[in-house]
Amino acid sequence: MAFSEVHVKALFAGLLLLWHVDEAQLSSAFTIDQVNLTLVPGPAVETGTNVRLLCHVQVSHSSEQRLVHSFSFLLNQGQVIYAKNSSDSQVEYSLTPARAANSGRYTCHVQVLEKERSSQEQRLTVSGLMTPVLTVTPHVIFEGQEVKVSCLSPNEAGSLIFHLYVNGNLIRTETKSPPGVEEVKVKLTKPGETQIHCKMNILGNYEAGVSNISNVERVTVRELEVTPTISFDPPSDVVEGDFLRVDCAVPKFNDIPRDARSKLELFLTKDGRVLKQEGGKEKCGLTLRTKSGDSGTYVCKAEIDNLQKTVSGRALVAELFSVPEVRVTPSVVFEGDNFTVFCSVPHVADQRVNQSVISYRLFRNQRELQRGQHYMATAGSAHDGGYFCLAEAKGIGKNSTETIVKAKMLPSTLSISVEGAVILGRPFQVSCRTDRGSLPITFTLMRGQRLAEQKQVYALSALFNASAIGRKTELLEFSCHAHNDATRPRVISMPLSAPVIEPVSRAMLTLEPFGGGVTEGSDLKLTCSVPQGSPPLTFTFYHSPQGAPASRQQQQLTQTRVPGTNRASYTVRAIARHQAGQYQCHVANVANNKSSSVIHVHVKLAAWKVALMTVCVILLVAAIGVLLLILIKRGSCSCSRTKKAGQLSVKPAKTRSNDPQRVSLVLEEQPAPNATPGMLGRSVWSERMSGSDSDSQSGEEDHSVEGQHSQVPQPPHSDMPTPTPPETGECTALMTNGTDTEYSQVQTTNTDIPTQTEGASLEYAQLNHSDPEPQ
Repeated sequence: MAFSEVHVKALFAGLLLLWHVDEAQLSSAFTIDQVNLTLVPGPAVETGTNVRLLCHVQVSHSSEQRLVHSFSFLLNQGQVIYAKNSSDSQVEYSLTPARAANSGRYTCHVQVLEKERSSQEQRLTVSGLMTPVLTVTPHVIFEGQEVKVSCLSPNEAGSLIFHLYVNGNLIRTETKSPPGVEEVKVKLTKPGETQIHCKMNILGNYEAGVSNISNVERVTVRELEVTPTISFDPPSDVVEGDFLRVDCAVPKFNDIPRDARSKLELFLTKDGRVLKQEGGKEKCGLTLRTKSGDSGTYVCKAEIDNLQKTVSGRALVAELFSVPEVRVTPSVVFEGDNFTVFCSVPHVADQRVNQSVISYRLFRNQRELQRGQHYMATAGSAHDGGYFCLAEAKGIGKNSTETIVKAKMLPSTLSISVEGAVILGRPFQVSCRTDRGSLPITFTLMRGQRLAEQKQVYALSALFNASAIGRKTELLEFSCHAHNDATRPRVISMPLSAPVIEPVSRAMLTLEPFGGGVTEGSDLKLTCSVPQGSPPLTFTFYHSPQGAPASRQQQQLTQTRVPGTNRASYTVRAIARHQAGQYQCHVANVANNKSSSVIHVHVKLAAWKVALMTVCVILLVAAIGVLLLILIKRGSCSCSRTKKAGQLSVKPAKTRSNDPQRVSLVLEEQPAPNATPGMLGRSVWSERMSGSDSDSQSGEEDHSVEGQHSQVPQPPHSDMPTPTPPETGECTALMTNGTDTEYSQVQTTNTDIPTQTEGASLEYAQLNHSDPEPQ
């Protein structure tokens, strides 16, 4: 058994392998050439026509073995409506018969093994719809009854929309699947012959259009004799207090089918209110004890199921007497006034009643005051309220409308005040107020005998805008008047009294000591005052340093609030130099503010500093003088030593007019043992001599001492030949006048003295003489 099972499994595996091999060979040995779809008899047909869809496939292959083809018919590229496997090259699908729902785009799809191909899309249009069939039961009914209607089209496909018509009017639309609408109830209310038909169309398929009209069914609708009647007894001349009978009936009650009688209902209504109702009866009625309010239209309605028929009638009930009226005299009363309440009936039915028969009762706030037509009282809060009266005759009572009586209050003591502040030269607001008074109240603002402004307000106060005043006494001209009744005297207030604020006129700043200068270390008193201005006043003092830029803000020194005076002071104690500059004050009150002009203050040096500086200057001058004397003395000493050592010879040179005299100075020296060549000729001085011995000296002496080397500096360029430099042992004295320069030789007379070596120190003295030396 096991051996045979192994062989069977091996055989099955071999066959499966061979099948796969054959399939692979077949798939590689064929091709689908084309797929064609044909519509017979054509792409456009009438509904009810049989349509054949032929799908043909052409396959080329090398084997003679027939291949199995998988055919699929698709509608609108997705819905498979028919599929079949066949080895034939053509498959047929029939639409028997074709309906409008079959319209669409058809495609044939063929698959052979792993290969597939589709035909071109073919469009089928089925025009027209099947005519629906209408049935109605019963064909004879009474008005208001219903019939059952069916509209069917069993051979159509898709979602169908059915339309029902009664006498050509569309009354109902329903969407149903085939076969259609079955036994819907339709109510017929109009007597006579009624025609009913239907038609249909396919939901979403507008190309198919609408079907033809179905067969027409006729229904006879008989009138249901339930039309009611209404009657009044007595029919007219009804007066309040009379009895009135109103009846509602169905005259042909017995002609109504028995099953409908039990459903009959009668209603008697007036102004939408049901007065009487009866069911299953021929009539219903109501008896009234009439009043004036019973006049009007009465309605009788008969109803069976949904059928309603109505009739109306009007009843007129005359008044026995009219509604009473309440009058209050006078119409407007004030506290303390007497008033009268009177109740009367304007009209009566003379044939039924007279005025003497009517009785009256007066009420206030729903409480009876007294019987009768008249009531007198004094106006006040105790008698305020709603007054009305009740008039009665022959069992008929009527209430008047309510009249409100409220005693008015005259304005009480009137007060006048100012809202805010009164500032001279500016508008201000005045308030007129009373503690009590009936509204509205008319307030009047008076200025003297002239009406300034008038207002009627529903309040106990009024606010007025008053024009500006120029003096404080003008405020007393304002007063208030108030009234709420033109026939009564006005209430007058006292004259307006209030503080009047006077604006600051101008600010003045004064200094003590007077003037713009003050000595350093002393006190500077600043006083700021205003000629006019209501207190309290606020004084603020400011200071700007000397030379401060204009953009720099002033520095506040102090701020003082003065309640009862028009000036304030500020003292700068022991003023310093840095406190010099500009001083200013500002003055302000609630009305305005003003600034004084700027005062420049200069701070002088203290007396002790001036004395100290004077002493210092004197000492400095003295020191300079002493220093000059010392220098002159030292020069004199040097000259004396030089004269002792040798003689100075002056040899006049050639002179010329207006030129400095050139002299030759010969210095005879005796060398001292401790003298050095550099010290010889160190100091040379000159005197300016006049032409005679009596001439005084003029000008100033110029002394120039320099340490020089033996090399003589070159004179400036001139037309004269440059002099020969002095020999050894000679020194040159340079005489200048203007820009001319000459040299003179200074020689030593003692030839025994050795000459100075080059580089030795020589000194020059410039000798200036105002007059030329005599020959």
